[in-house]
Amino acid sequence: MAHLKKNTRGSVPGLAVHFERKTDHHTNKEIDVSKTYLNQELMADGSDMLSRFNARLNDVYCMKRDDVKALATWIVTLPEELAEASYKQQSAFFEATSNFLNERYGQENAVAAVVHYDETTPHLHYAFVPVVFDDKKSRYKVSAKEVLTRQDLQTFHDDLDQHLKKELPFYEQGILNNKTLPFENVAEIKKYNDQFNVLKDELADVEENIRAKQAVLKITDQALTEVDLAEKQIDDFKQALSKNLFGKTVLKPDDLDRFKSVLGTMKKATLQSKHETEELKQALGQVKAQLADVQADYQKLKATHQALQADQLEKQKMDYVMRDMLKNDYGVEKLSHTDVEARYVLYKLDHKELTKNKKSAQSWLKTLTTAREDPDTKIAPTRLDWGIEQVKALINRIIELTRDIFKGPSL
Repeated sequence: MAHLKKNTRGSVPGLAVHFERKTDHHTNKEIDVSKTYLNQELMADGSDMLSRFNARLNDVYCMKRDDVKALATWIVTLPEELAEASYKQQSAFFEATSNFLNERYGQENAVAAVVHYDETTPHLHYAFVPVVFDDKKSRYKVSAKEVLTRQDLQTFHDDLDQHLKKELPFYEQGILNNKTLPFENVAEIKKYNDQFNVLKDELADVEENIRAKQAVLKITDQALTEVDLAEKQIDDFKQALSKNLFGKTVLKPDDLDRFKSVLGTMKKATLQSKHETEELKQALGQVKAQLADVQADYQKLKATHQALQADQLEKQKMDYVMRDMLKNDYGVEKLSHTDVEARYVLYKLDHKELTKNKKSAQSWLKTLTTAREDPDTKIAPTRLDWGIEQVKALINRIIELTRDIFKGPSL
């Protein structure tokens, strides 16, 4: 599995520290420093990532803006089927991957290629400056948008998979793990992932709101306590100092009464604040109830998400079994996307899961016709012909049914 990230030049020093393990004080708790010696530097030219990055920027044009994505990084994780492979085979996998990236984005643009074995799963960090040639100004420039296009990203995994299968004899299953095939559970997991992330953000906002309101309540309660204490101190002071030993008043009680009146006004204002705070408490109670509902929904969504992931894993295992059978028992090395779609339609027809939508039926017909015209299809022509006739008949039934509905009852 590979993951891309685009970075500004300001983030490069921090990335270099992580990639090249330039500190012993790691914030990532998954790093096992006792295994750091296993890490590999695939660009061992005596330089370092930051120096290579600055040198490449000096050779090309790059806009002087803080938000320019001047560095792209790919993280390629070791496939599960190679988890128990030898260190030599794992190293060969990462070296072949690095070579593929050099060919794709230009070795002259590469600034780092580091393999980390000291974390949970071995992975490659590959960093490069996204450079293209500007025809209008006849110079090379930094442009992540033009290098990392949608076309590039859509074909990346498949191209890398094919390259590795060509270069490594022990590499069979591949890194795709069915993610490019039209399995419905992948879309469902993405949907639940999106909802899960939205709920996490909402939960963080609610918790922040609760913390702010709790702080207001704490301040108000503290103010009331201080006013009550001040009143009591004034009463004690008035009794102790109103007269001296000779019975003469030293401090007039009226002065203290006026002071006490001021405190009373303060207390009245504070009580008003407390009244408002009580309303705030009620609102807080409602927010807490909403939070409980959100948390309950979150737990349900999390359980559903985990169930979908488990289901996806089982389907991946079954897919591997089917691919292994096709390859080793029937000599089928690759199943085309066209065949997959056609078999999906044939499954629907075989199990009488017929659509009632004319547009969907026409899409089925196009899928089967495309597979029938493909000279490399592995589906028997007679089976495709049968499916095409079935779909044509289905379309005619849908058209007749629609016509009868709009015609209405006869008079």
